[in-house]
Formats: sequence, structure tokens, C-alpha cells
Amino acid sequence: MATVTYKNQPGIHKTRGAVPLAGNSHLYKVSKLLWPPDVESYLDALIIGSSLHVCCGLSKIGDVRFDLFADDVDVRGDANRLPFPTDSFDTVLIDPPYNGKFQWNHDMISEVGRIANIRFVFQHWFSPVDKLGRFKKDHRFLLVDLYNWMPKSYFGRMQIISVFDKVSV
Repeated sequence: MATVTYKNQPGIHKTRGAVPLAGNSHLYKVSKLLWPPDVESYLDALIIGSSLHVCCGLSKIGDVRFDLFADDVDVRGDANRLPFPTDSFDTVLIDPPYNGKFQWNHDMISEVGRIANIRFVFQHWFSPVDKLGRFKKDHRFLLVDLYNWMPKSYFGRMQIISVFDKVSV
């Protein structure tokens, strides 16, 4: 399986992977697609119907690709204020930045649930699920699958792919 290195993350490579004392206050710009090809293919296979890829970076997955910093996207903007109507995409895929501020992360996660009509796929080092398997920000979504993969970066953190589907309440 292919892996990633700190060399694809210049801000992290400079510190040799050490988390600065200032925590997540530094911008870690990514200069290369970080998912190995098999993870990218797997994420793409999880998409149902029309799709929005939030924080897409250099990935080509998604009918509509949304990012604040990437150059080649369909829509540019901030993930904590998505400019789309409620339930506007069947699937929303998101791999948010790891250095988002606390309130920004909460707002971004809420927005993902608002936009998704059927499913959303959340790729990060944590899963926003409560002890009953519900999405913490919108209990209409239930965790249906959980996958892990281990890259060589991200300070040795396991990457978790959480798949949530909307259920009738």
C-alpha cells in the first residue's frame, strides 16, 4: 500500500513532525494529494448520487469540488459556511484540515450534515459519532460504516473514514 510522508506537507516537514507548542495555530499547507490511490478509490466508491467534496484540496473526487485554498476547484469558500441549500447533495465527502480552530470545526461539521441529503463521508483522525452511533450534530444521520487506514504521517495518527447515512426520525 502506498503511504504519505512529511515531505508532502512542508509545514510539518520543517518541524520534523513535531507539534509546535502553539498547537494548531499554524497553517500547514499541503502541496500534494495525501491519500494513497487505493484510499482515494475506496472513498470514491462510497459516493451515492450527486456529490460535493468539501476541503477537496488536490483530489479529483466529487461532482462539485469545494476548497478555500486549492486552485483547481468548482467553488471556492470556507467549509464552515457552505453556500449551498440544505439537502443539496446526495453525498458529501469531507477531509477537513487538521489545524482548524475549535469553533470552526464545530461549524464545519454542522454544515456537512445540513448539506447532505442521503450520506456523508468524514475522513479524519476522529469520528463525530455519539455512543448510540448517531452523528453528534444531527441525529438524523447514523454511522453505518467505519474504516481505518494508517499513513506514515499525521504524527502517527490512525485515519478514520466514518460513513453516515440519513435515517428517518
